[in-house]
Amino acid sequence: MMTTLDGFPVPVDLAGPEKGVVVVILGDEDRPLAAYDAVCDRLHTASLRTVVIGLDPRLTAKSVVGILDALGISWAVVVGDRAGGELAWQLAATRVGRFVGLVAVDRGHPRVADLNGVVRDEQCPAVEVGTTVLVSSPAARTVANDSQRYVYSEYRTVDLLTRRNAQESTAQLAAEIVLRTSTW
Repeated sequence: MMTTLDGFPVPVDLAGPEKGVVVVILGDEDRPLAAYDAVCDRLHTASLRTVVIGLDPRLTAKSVVGILDALGISWAVVVGDRAGGELAWQLAATRVGRFVGLVAVDRGHPRVADLNGVVRDEQCPAVEVGTTVLVSSPAARTVANDSQRYVYSEYRTVDLLTRRNAQESTAQLAAEIVLRTSTW
């Protein structure tokens, strides 16, 4: 548990090799940090360090940067699982230089209408880092394809093979994260 700059506690798990490239994982709603253990184990095997941050509706880009500052992490690849993907896109778009790559699961750029037709942030800047969006449905693929115009770097859309969730697609998610860390 860490206390954010805004004064509320948020679960945080830091693990993996001391010298590895850092991957920040922003979890999905109501998912415990342990739900990402299998993905993190694979990332640690690939010599990557992981910071898993539990999703809290009060969590902001400023809060996440504050957590990373407290941990002494100056840059990272950011990964967002579904609801955590919304914050991951914001971080990649507004903290240029702090985040060197983005992987999002079933979430598109905040200026693109989501699966419910809602545009979350009409002012969100474009992302200028390599981006991968994993999708689990044709509707999510449409959102991902529409998001490409807001990415001014290499962009990939990838179908999740099991079409369920990140835990059931552990190997595929970990492989996409490893690929994103090697292309910045």
